[in-house]
Amino acid sequence: MRIVLSAPNTLGYPDGGHVWVFINWALGFRSLGHEVVWLDVTHDKDTPEVVAALLQEMRSRLAPFGLDSQIALCTEAGDAYAHEAELGLYPLEDALGGDLLCDHRYNLPAKIVGRFKTSMLVDIDPGQFHVALDVGTYKPAPHDFYFTVGEWAKFTHAQKAMFNTHGFHWQYTPPPVALDEWPVTPAGPDAAFTTVSNWFMSNEWMPAPDGVWYDNSKRAAFQDYLDLPRASARPMELCLNIGTYQPEIDLLGSKGWRIVKSQATSHPQDYRRYLQNSLAEFSCAKPAYVRMKTGWLSDRTVCYLASGKPVVIQKTGESDIFDGRLGMLRFETPAEAQSQITDVCENYDKHSQAARAIAEQHLDARTVLARVLERCY
Repeated sequence: MRIVLSAPNTLGYPDGGHVWVFINWALGFRSLGHEVVWLDVTHDKDTPEVVAALLQEMRSRLAPFGLDSQIALCTEAGDAYAHEAELGLYPLEDALGGDLLCDHRYNLPAKIVGRFKTSMLVDIDPGQFHVALDVGTYKPAPHDFYFTVGEWAKFTHAQKAMFNTHGFHWQYTPPPVALDEWPVTPAGPDAAFTTVSNWFMSNEWMPAPDGVWYDNSKRAAFQDYLDLPRASARPMELCLNIGTYQPEIDLLGSKGWRIVKSQATSHPQDYRRYLQNSLAEFSCAKPAYVRMKTGWLSDRTVCYLASGKPVVIQKTGESDIFDGRLGMLRFETPAEAQSQITDVCENYDKHSQAARAIAEQHLDARTVLARVLERCY
């Protein structure tokens, strides 16, 4: 089967962590024996020279995984890119003859979506995406199937009532990880609890049900947890896109955080290396995921787990898969987070083995995506 994977903004923003979301999906489909075509969208403002340079950069990031030879591009209007042949692109017309569109974009042109025999939309931002639908930021073209990585879609209690489904039948799927690309990797003696994130997000304020808007940045998420490094037996480190705002960097340093600039993980290979050199993950979730009880699990977290790295992460809603598990500890308060960090430090081998077991049992891309395909056919 030919699967066209529509990836958002990997042409203009080929950042290591961002691209890995879709690499894991692509490799999962390929491991099941399917042909994968990578589809992205050009911006009308970009000159042919800019597009050629961006494409070269994207190919360099996808080449180590054998995903660089079948890249298709379309315009914002849904037409074939004018310089398709000279750039060695996969012909858009051939891509549109594919068996399945796996669409991670929320704004792929309807004239593209409608050409596929079967199409599915994948929501990796549960809650945030639904608010964007509410306010009209996105008006996705009709798809045949709708999947979300938020466990909210499995439940029928009040948690589910928080979302306007917009008439779509949402089905839950955990985020997949290509296990062969994320082998268990021992942590070094100075390894830290880490995470990778943007820090300031001025354009991500979210409306609460009472109409008051709140800061949905990672900076806001971490505010109640900034003192944790002082009580941790192992270093705690943030790999951040934080710009050059030195006062913020100094503040975090004064609290005991080690700071690494996100440029260190800009290539997918570097991103993988950074996660695998870590002791474990510690991360707070964006406030919207927590407030809306989405049951969201990060595509970054699944890579830590596959690598045998325990995760200490903020709870984003109920889970009948991950709650109460060794290897994945979910906190709701600073006191719980501190206790869980201590537990990981004192029982590291047990949690490390359990982390990989969670990935193998619940997140293996071959199993996860086989189940997705079973629901589409």
